Amino acid sequence: MKVNGDRQATTKQQVVRPWWKTDPLGQVVMSIKFGAKAIEFEKGKAGIAVPSKDKLPTVIDTLIAAVRVGELDELFSQAAKTGTIGKPRKAA
Repeated sequence: MKVNGDRQATTKQQVVRPWWKTDPLGQVVMSIKFGAKAIEFEKGKAGIAVPSKDKLPTVIDTLIAAVRVGELDELFSQAAKTGTIGKPRKAA
């Protein structure tokens, strides 16, 4: 933000949405999004079924490890090709 012509750091509240949802049966489904679109791990499957919220930290740790060794690079590159991330916005 500019104040009197100088750039000043500001803080603002950001809405943080959870990466998981609970279905009617009580099962937790976690999704990883690239931009606004969920990444499909298999054709038509854009979520990871987790038995309960207690197991989410284990799943997240497993996903972090997979990202660090490059196991999800192909999925991310496919999402980048088909998504809208990085494309310029049209002028209004």
